[in-house]
Amino acid sequence: MPLHRQPLRRPVEMPLNTGVDPALLDGDSLSQDQMFRRNNFKIPYLPPTGFDVVVPGRAPRRVSMDLFQTFREVEVDLVLECAGNGRALMTPVPDGTPWGLDAGSPISVVGVHLVDVLGVLPENIKSVVFTGADEGEVPIEGKQNYQFSITRDLAQSKLPILATHIGGEPLTLEHGAPVRLIVPGHYAMKSVKWLTRIEALSYRFQGHFVRKYRYFRDDIEEDSTPVGPISVRSVISWPLEEAVVSPGVIDVKGSAWTGNGEVTKVEVSADDGETWEEAELVRHSTGGRFAPVHWAAALALEPGTAVLVARATDSSGATQPIDSRWNSGGYANNVIQRVKVQIG
Repeated sequence: MPLHRQPLRRPVEMPLNTGVDPALLDGDSLSQDQMFRRNNFKIPYLPPTGFDVVVPGRAPRRVSMDLFQTFREVEVDLVLECAGNGRALMTPVPDGTPWGLDAGSPISVVGVHLVDVLGVLPENIKSVVFTGADEGEVPIEGKQNYQFSITRDLAQSKLPILATHIGGEPLTLEHGAPVRLIVPGHYAMKSVKWLTRIEALSYRFQGHFVRKYRYFRDDIEEDSTPVGPISVRSVISWPLEEAVVSPGVIDVKGSAWTGNGEVTKVEVSADDGETWEEAELVRHSTGGRFAPVHWAAALALEPGTAVLVARATDSSGATQPIDSRWNSGGYANNVIQRVKVQIG
């Protein structure tokens, strides 16, 4: 069975895309300069003047930053993960940024509940669309801003956050300042940065990026199925690929997360999945359902070469697959991670 190796972290200036150091994926929240970065267009500058809210049947209103600060502040721990995380582990590798497992980051977010800003939406609303200040050229439509939508039910829940801080610090420009959307449990294409406008629609929004983030030629889903919540995943933060460790019992460590329920089990193997040991789970101090779970397992390693493997299971009954799924967009590939180490 081939090893799934991580490609080098490669910054791309325009747009800026960089991966996270895998040693940092132990479940502890990261600062903004440690997080992965994923952008479709050039980073814009957006003055801290607020954003517009448009709901049918109501007068459009401007939510200034002063008004925004009057809403109740909340803090949420979660993993922000690109839908393309794991794309480079597919065979063949689809087009798109060749992420290994470096396009996900555990973070602590401060902001306000979206529903507190929107209020109760009319029953006929189908989509809530978020527009960012970033813009660029896309196929067919030409120049446009980044936009994504969520359903009325999701918008009216307590999940989506309009965030102003990550990692205890105000949002930096590259992470969406002054306000961005964060949707815990969902892939990050929904977490629109540099927010300028929120608009409720009585029909289903079909913008460029909503159409893009769908499964095509997928091993599991029917064509045009929207990319859904985050699939269960575990990562090994120590030891790393090609590390040299001493023979004997070592603590293999990492983290796991899911967008469906909660992580219930992590299993770890030192022989490429022939035998498994169940890891000890340590829940995040906040206990939030989308916070990553720390895990550790004591494995006995003999001199030579070992292939370490970790797989997670969540409360929906989903377990990470042994082999990669495939689709043309390279989305939601949560195949088990394999890490080759030298013992001796």
